[in-house]
Amino acid sequence: MFLRRKFSFWFSIISIIICLGDYLGIEIANIILVRLNPIIDTLIFMKPFANWMVDVNNTEWAASSILISVRFPTYVIHFGTFLILGLLIDYLIHIFKQK
Repeated sequence: MFLRRKFSFWFSIISIIICLGDYLGIEIANIILVRLNPIIDTLIFMKPFANWMVDVNNTEWAASSILISVRFPTYVIHFGTFLILGLLIDYLIHIFKQK
C-alpha cells in the first residue's frame, strides 16, 4: 500500500513498460526510449558509447529514431534514470512535508 504512493515505484513501472514496448517492436516506445530521455539522447550519438548502446551497423542507415535498434545497456540506463528521478521527487516531497 505504501509503495503505491511513491513516484519511484511508478516511474520504474513506466520505464519497464517503455522498455518492454521497445523490445517487442512498438515504434512509439523507441521514440520515447531514445528521444525523451536526455541522458540516452546525449550518449547514443557519442562515439565511445554508441557502440554498446545501439546496433551501429543498422543506425548508419536509419532515417529516423524509430529504426534505431538499441541494446540491453540502453534499457538499464533508461530504467536507472527513471528510478533516480522518482527517488529525487520522493525525497523532495519528503522534505516539503517535514516543513
